[in-house]
Amino acid sequence: MDQRIRELGAEIRQRVERVKITLQGSPPGRRYLQELKRLQGDTDAVFRSLRLPSGQTAHVVYLDGMVNADEVEERLIKPLLLWAPKKKADLKLLREKVLTAADLEEVAFPPDLLTGVLEGKTALFLEDAPGALLAEHFGPAQRKVEKPAIEFSIRGPRDAFTETLSWNLALIRRRIRDPALRVRTLQVGERSKTTVCLVYLENVAPPQVVQEIEKRIRRVRVDAILDSGYLEQLIEDHWWSPFPTVNGSERPDAVAAGILEGRVAIVPDNTSYVLIAPVTFDGMFHSPEDSYERWLPVNLIRWIRFIAAFLAIATPSLYLALTAYNPGLLPRRLALKAATAREGVVFPVAIEVFLIQISLEIIKEAGFRTPSPIGQIFGVVGGLVLGEIGVRAGIFSELMVIVIAITALASFSLPTFPLATTVRLLGFALLLFTTVLGLYGFLLGLFLLGVHLSSLSSFGVPYLTPYTLLPFSDWKDSLLKLPLTLFRKRPTFLQPQDQVMQKPRPPAPLREDRSGRADSK
Repeated sequence: MDQRIRELGAEIRQRVERVKITLQGSPPGRRYLQELKRLQGDTDAVFRSLRLPSGQTAHVVYLDGMVNADEVEERLIKPLLLWAPKKKADLKLLREKVLTAADLEEVAFPPDLLTGVLEGKTALFLEDAPGALLAEHFGPAQRKVEKPAIEFSIRGPRDAFTETLSWNLALIRRRIRDPALRVRTLQVGERSKTTVCLVYLENVAPPQVVQEIEKRIRRVRVDAILDSGYLEQLIEDHWWSPFPTVNGSERPDAVAAGILEGRVAIVPDNTSYVLIAPVTFDGMFHSPEDSYERWLPVNLIRWIRFIAAFLAIATPSLYLALTAYNPGLLPRRLALKAATAREGVVFPVAIEVFLIQISLEIIKEAGFRTPSPIGQIFGVVGGLVLGEIGVRAGIFSELMVIVIAITALASFSLPTFPLATTVRLLGFALLLFTTVLGLYGFLLGLFLLGVHLSSLSSFGVPYLTPYTLLPFSDWKDSLLKLPLTLFRKRPTFLQPQDQVMQKPRPPAPLREDRSGRADSK
């Protein structure tokens, strides 16, 4: 609270200084021009001075490439030159009777005008009149709405966010046409001046969560926010944890679903990845298409994801513990088969597991960084070379190749990229514990993982919710997904203001059968 008061005091002092500067000195238009001349050394800065029929001088300033010059000519310059006023003009008259641009913003202070031009807006001001106008005429260099590049789905919408903030907000509003949807605008970055929007439902999202997110964003002091990843790392609860406490998505339907539950979307400009908070461990296993499919198939797929996460973390470590430290726990035939498969392998089991795990990660990273068709071929060829040639050379055993293949397939089955990355990292940590202490290290690593998860939270929400809370109404979309007709209330752990998500259906109207009797079927 004290920090917020100090920030407000500093902001008020800055505004007072701006007012003092505005009230003294040369005419307002010249002060605006003097401020904008800081861009005059840039080759993409365009300055145009117009002599209006009224005898006044108007200035138009914009950055070439960030503005559609044809629209500036058609909607700003041409109406000004064709207008024949009977008296001197001011900004109010220009906005109401002259200019045809739809989005006009009035500013009073020269630094605000400069910031608007740097954001890609067009500045218009009169030399002898106070105030200036900012018009949005964004240039054509914008990526169109395309299919999601990472979060694929079999069923559901096929559009994804782009790097244009206004388009991203429009994609969310197309799905939530509610007047209670609020868009709160902030500016982050001392040099980049990146626009960041908080999007939430005013009568659903808990106010304390909205205030906490806004407070953390306002406290960010960094030169630039070039992507949402910057913001995620600067506002998350536990920076030292491998688990993300702020989720994200490139799909508008996933972000809209989170907003409808009572979460807050953080939408920065110049990025196609939108952040969502708060987040839980259980929610990392959910996919947007879970809501579009019937509940029985979704339960099967969801349990496959849970099992895949465990296999991706534990399979190499469990193989190491059972073959190198505790082979007596294996069935006799399996133990003999494993020993036979290791004949001729030059490395101990621990080194063999680490080598093949690192080789798998190298193949994954190389496949991600190469173009898509080449990356697929590279992954297939790399897997064949790693398996076939490695076994022939005596570097890996056949059983080890099967184990690492299961691990790779399991890691690719996870629905979100941050979760898959975390699982890969935890696999190495658990492997290190197992190498030192054997099966006891394997069990100790799993225990410490559970303790760590129970200590995390995301903006006041425990990370293991709803597993650690008693309201069983929150379990309807966790380990098991119940039929959609039972989703009457929003998750209580989010503390939504409006808990009702689905109202009971009215009874079916009575209809008469052929004999004239009422039938409720």
